[in-house]
Amino acid sequence: MPRRYRPFLGSRSRDRFVALVVLVILFLLLRSSPSLTDGIDSQTHVEDRPRYLYHSPFRTNPDLEYERQLSDALIAIEREVSASHGNEDTADTLWQIMLKDRDARTQDSLQFEEKNSEWRYSLVTSDFADEFVKKTLASVPELARLYYAYPHFVLRGDLLRYLILWYFGGYYADIDVYPARSIKSCPSLRNSVFKETGVDPEISLVVGIEIDEPFASPQKMRDWHWVRRYGFLQYTMYAPRRFSPLLREVIIRVLSHTKRHLDQSSFIWGAKYNELTTLEITGPGVFTDAILDALSDTLPASHPLISGSVKADAGLGDLVPPSSGASEQRVTWAPFHGIKEPLCVDASDAKKGKRMGGLCALPVNAWGNGQRHSGSEPFNSIHACINHRFKGTWKPWKQGWKKRYFG
Repeated sequence: MPRRYRPFLGSRSRDRFVALVVLVILFLLLRSSPSLTDGIDSQTHVEDRPRYLYHSPFRTNPDLEYERQLSDALIAIEREVSASHGNEDTADTLWQIMLKDRDARTQDSLQFEEKNSEWRYSLVTSDFADEFVKKTLASVPELARLYYAYPHFVLRGDLLRYLILWYFGGYYADIDVYPARSIKSCPSLRNSVFKETGVDPEISLVVGIEIDEPFASPQKMRDWHWVRRYGFLQYTMYAPRRFSPLLREVIIRVLSHTKRHLDQSSFIWGAKYNELTTLEITGPGVFTDAILDALSDTLPASHPLISGSVKADAGLGDLVPPSSGASEQRVTWAPFHGIKEPLCVDASDAKKGKRMGGLCALPVNAWGNGQRHSGSEPFNSIHACINHRFKGTWKPWKQGWKKRYFG
């Protein structure tokens, strides 16, 4: 008589086992992803106290001498170029970066060029970047060494966008940014930078808001993988004229933080980058801090951005160092929180002897839609000028969905 082997699990038991596995997987996925209600229910995961100031660990004992050398070198380039080229107009260029030569331009990129046909289009490739870094900017201390020490293209792309907009001016957009409308028809830009007589000469940099959650709880920050509760975005930006002092400060910070990270890394394994270090060394973290610190350094204490920041700190104490007990007179995130219209600071607002260049910050619904937080609106918002796909391609150290959800 043939032997009959009993299955390890009966059909009913097997179904129960499969259902249990599915439930466990769903639980892990939901636990590791931000809640669908985040950013919709304002009472979910919020603190009683807002936080308008973040202290980056990279600003603890910074190399001020190296930063001074960088500043001197960049200012020397500005003077040399201004003397030799006069007022050459290079700020009507639409820039995008694609350093991987094997990559093809996306449909978003092609549509960005098509929808802004009155702008000159320039795609920055590795050949252009090499020439620019090694020859055009050869006088910048250690620039080439630090640039080529980056192990990921995304880090080089971060630094390049700052360098290019500082040196040439123009409009920058990531390859995965979709044009909801043309640049010149963007409502926020038409209400701030674009005047009937041309581009406002008092503005050297236009930025957007990506994160605006000063009341976010530690749990919400963990859910969203945030280091800080606020920040300007840098997947798109606009420099109406070249040599913005604000971008110069951003470049100085990025190179200083990069050098520090590299010098403190293992000689054998080299510098390692993860989400935190990328945000604070080349990404939105250092970008935001450099702008807020530059405003703090150049604006008079009576300026609304500073007086508003000090007023918002009442009862919080973030601006009161324990050593002195006196409130620090500086710009925090407070004036930018919840803005519904562009917030602009003219270059002429700077203190005597200081150059700031002028800044316009656009509300989140201009360049930061499609998120479930910060008052962001849907992609089809009537206020949307561009939409970012948020593909997370700037995180090359994360390998696929298994890495994201199971570590």
